[in-house]
Amino acid sequence: MKKEEKLELQQSNESVKILITTAEYLITGKLYLPISSVVKNPTNENLLFYALNCGNKFIQLYDCVISNRENIEYQPEHVKCYNINLDIVHSCQIIKD
Repeated sequence: MKKEEKLELQQSNESVKILITTAEYLITGKLYLPISSVVKNPTNENLLFYALNCGNKFIQLYDCVISNRENIEYQPEHVKCYNINLDIVHSCQIIKD
């Protein structure tokens, strides 16, 4: 698949803003949900559940803000694209923009 086709496919999918909590960090970013035809009842919550529990080891977030949980930072880290190993995720929730 060409790079342009992947970008179009990714942009056609709906994204949600999520907050991920790990032992050290709070990470907010956009997660592009899987195509709704793979889930019987395609609500955002069900699609997020599928994305986190379908057997993948990593998820990819876009437009991320990464903050340290223990040390308050003046300027948290901003990252355009970030891959997260699901083994280190303590919790994940959908948040409002």
